[in-house]
Amino acid sequence: MRHLHLIALAAPIALAGCGAPSASVTPFIASVGIDGDLAVGDGAGTSVASNFNDLGLDDNEAVVGGLVRLNFGGAELSISGYGVEFAGTGTATGDFEYQGSIISAGTDVASDVRLNTARALFTWDIIPLDGLDLGLGFGATLLDLDLRLQEIGGAGTTIESEELIPVPLLAARAAWTWGLVDLRADAGGLVVEYDESEASIFDIGISASVDLFGVGDLVIGYKTMKIDAEYSDNDALIDTDLDLSGYYMGVQFSF
Repeated sequence: MRHLHLIALAAPIALAGCGAPSASVTPFIASVGIDGDLAVGDGAGTSVASNFNDLGLDDNEAVVGGLVRLNFGGAELSISGYGVEFAGTGTATGDFEYQGSIISAGTDVASDVRLNTARALFTWDIIPLDGLDLGLGFGATLLDLDLRLQEIGGAGTTIESEELIPVPLLAARAAWTWGLVDLRADAGGLVVEYDESEASIFDIGISASVDLFGVGDLVIGYKTMKIDAEYSDNDALIDTDLDLSGYYMGVQFSF
């Protein structure tokens, strides 16, 4: 799976220079839903966006992902990633035009959105208090986004775009203990422009963990990611607003 390759490539770079940190590994499963819209135009003018729900992408999908945390001194490195695919049938509410191919508003379409994401955050403690950790730092997210629309019936016109989007991040984290429960929140976000393209990402997660009979820690959390991307693909302008959110559950193993 491509998102695992992205993590594998990012990890050696991010880990360079680290000593012998303590570590935790958390495989997880999640139920992720999508919201937002998509517009594809020839670049000559403004195109009307179609909502993902109208395109038939209104079901939550089960995904598998992983999170690795390394703690050393007053700093922490976290690396995470997952991949998700949404597919369904719906109706275009705006015209899609790509390299001379046109899917007109009101046309029934088979829709497919695939997103693989890998993220690395490096943060330093700024308030080392008993039972409370607050940290600030930086990081990066790598987004691998595939979009595909196919007209149902008619000429069977297909529009497809693939884009790899790197986004640097400013990051923050907070962790504290409440009785037997360890609570945590982390966030990253930034707006960037590159190669006549623009992308923004805001990624927030909260979680609670509790000891699981000495085997590991049971982790339950909620994650939301908002992605706005506007880029050129073969002279076509792709403008998409992706909101991904959902609950996840996993087991954390510490070393």
